[in-house]
Amino acid sequence: MPAETIKPKGDWRVRHNFLRFFVFFTGASVMAVEFSAERLLEPFFGNSEIVWSTLIGIILLALSAGYALGGRLADRWPTPSGMSLLAIGAGGFVALLPFLANPLLTAVSGGLLETPAGTVIASLLGTSALFVLPVAALGAISPYAVRLVINQMESAGTKTGSLYFWSTFGSLFGTFIPTLYTIPTFGVRTTIWASATVLMVLGLSTLQKPVFLLASILPLVFTQASTSLLKPVKGLITEVETPYQFAQVYRLNSSQIALSVNDSTGIQSIYTPNRLTGLYYDAYLTLPYIFPKSKSVNTLLIGMAAGTIPTLYSRDVDPFRAPVPVTGVEIDPKLIQLGNRYFHLKKSAAHVINEDGRVFIRTTKATYDLMIVDAYSQEIYIPFYLTTKQFFQECLQHLNSDGILAMNVNATSAHAPLIQAIERTLATVFPHVYIAKAPGAYNELLIASRTPTSPPAPNTLPSFLAPVSQSLLRSWRNPHPGKGIVLTDNRAPVQQMTNQMIFQKLGAKL
Repeated sequence: MPAETIKPKGDWRVRHNFLRFFVFFTGASVMAVEFSAERLLEPFFGNSEIVWSTLIGIILLALSAGYALGGRLADRWPTPSGMSLLAIGAGGFVALLPFLANPLLTAVSGGLLETPAGTVIASLLGTSALFVLPVAALGAISPYAVRLVINQMESAGTKTGSLYFWSTFGSLFGTFIPTLYTIPTFGVRTTIWASATVLMVLGLSTLQKPVFLLASILPLVFTQASTSLLKPVKGLITEVETPYQFAQVYRLNSSQIALSVNDSTGIQSIYTPNRLTGLYYDAYLTLPYIFPKSKSVNTLLIGMAAGTIPTLYSRDVDPFRAPVPVTGVEIDPKLIQLGNRYFHLKKSAAHVINEDGRVFIRTTKATYDLMIVDAYSQEIYIPFYLTTKQFFQECLQHLNSDGILAMNVNATSAHAPLIQAIERTLATVFPHVYIAKAPGAYNELLIASRTPTSPPAPNTLPSFLAPVSQSLLRSWRNPHPGKGIVLTDNRAPVQQMTNQMIFQKLGAKL
């Protein structure tokens, strides 16, 4: 029995190879738009797990709607021009994203970001408004292409599988090229406009009109006619996109400069001509004085950012006691460059290692008197592998017998499940664990050591540090986290516990 023949409407014969090419680049564009979306959202809502979940959920919802819509449209109008119009429409909308993002995201975030749930609501509204339509149009292309290529039912499976292979392979291409090359090299706007250009070239090329094809390169013109600014910030000095994050350097006032990554509400580094910052960094300034003043305190800092801690040590600690040599580990080399340029980070202040902190601890042979863990990913989350029993065991191996490990934890209270889990985990490795309130909102300082430890007496410190020492003395205590989870490499739900704090804070404000 002969195979059933399906004759598509229209007089243009669709070539299978061209459709493979078409779906490859539309698949790549979906992922390029998704990763660009993340970078557009970061300056307004940060890079938390919540924001990522919202983005991925909206993208998947839009793709699902696009698949269903594309199938219906293809059955009704099975012509190449229908598929081309989808690509042209998506490309045109994508080209407008950099112009729409700033006013729209500013509008939806106004007033909402004062609460954690506001971030969820605002990011949901902003993501939906910006990305549902173009992503749905891109999602509609694959089923449309399948409908156009199938003319014999006996080969439907082979042809469908081939198209989805090339579409997914294109998505792989669109995942790595933007994140590893175009975004850090040229910026998110250029990446978006390049994607828009590809989509419009694909769509307009099927119309076989040279003038239309010429019009398809218009999005690339925008790259020369637009500022690179992603989000205006009062006092902005510069902004940088790196393979790891989006960073902004700006003036807090006439004398203070701050670094924020992924948004402009949290501060990852600060430079001030004054001796104290008013933030948790001030508590770290007292730690070298736990040791005899004549002792050179060899220090490891995991999570250096732009170098606030080594700069403060060099300027405000070393002149008053034996030197505190610092080895600073920072995974993002761009932040170190910003530190050198804007935060007065001198080469003499720290020996800088561009590496992941856990990898460095595992491979180094050096030992230290003081270890400071101050690393955060996605703005508000401590990397889970820097909170586990195995990590602390590795730290203990590189601490001298009288050494101290200090860790800053963002927590809504000293009794939050996250901080209690870290306390409990530290206690399985270190004989002595302490907690104290650090300067700044939501900052708790954890201290772990082999031997009993207490903060230095105020009269043993320079006068400008005495108030900080007094504050630490008042809050310094042994924690009692009770029974519960011990964080391990196998199970460390740090992100979930952080989210729990966020939503509990939200519930208290509602």
